[in-house]
Amino acid sequence: MSRFFRRKKSGEEKQETIDDTEKDEVQAEETEPSIERATESEVTATEEVPVGRESTIPYHASIQDRLMYMFNDSRMGAGIEGTDEFYIEFMAMGERFWIGKVPLGQVTIKAGAMTDQDAHVRISNDVATELLSAANFTEFSKTFMHYYKSAEAGKFVKIEVRKPITDLNRRGYARVPIMKLLIGSAR
Repeated sequence: MSRFFRRKKSGEEKQETIDDTEKDEVQAEETEPSIERATESEVTATEEVPVGRESTIPYHASIQDRLMYMFNDSRMGAGIEGTDEFYIEFMAMGERFWIGKVPLGQVTIKAGAMTDQDAHVRISNDVATELLSAANFTEFSKTFMHYYKSAEAGKFVKIEVRKPITDLNRRGYARVPIMKLLIGSAR
């Protein structure tokens, strides 16, 4: 309906509008950097999406330090504050230790055996050194899962879940990446 009520432009007004648009186009060309058109073969070679770099894990001398770093990291231990209490016992590098959290508390590590733990994880010495040399969480996860699924002579990861998985999931094991790796892989 509005097109019926528009007034018609005179010849001078039309010429002014054309001149204004030409000026705008010239100014836009001057301000925009020149863009070279690439051939199709060049486009396919340069359009590969670069893989994002994952943050690296700093060097740790022991597997205990590496695991504690992962539990306290904002990405690998994301959501750990929302979990209920948990206790995971480890045996690696000839030492027995456990990592746990009391309700509304901080994640702590203690040396020695643990009674009434949620799970027990055994890591061979060779795998522990490979896990220590992992540069990022993805590499750590791949190494961990490889030796969990297909153990070799002297290289293994064994997980023994001592409480029902459904209870562990309710308490937050399925939400935290490091706990999901350590315990969720045992499903």
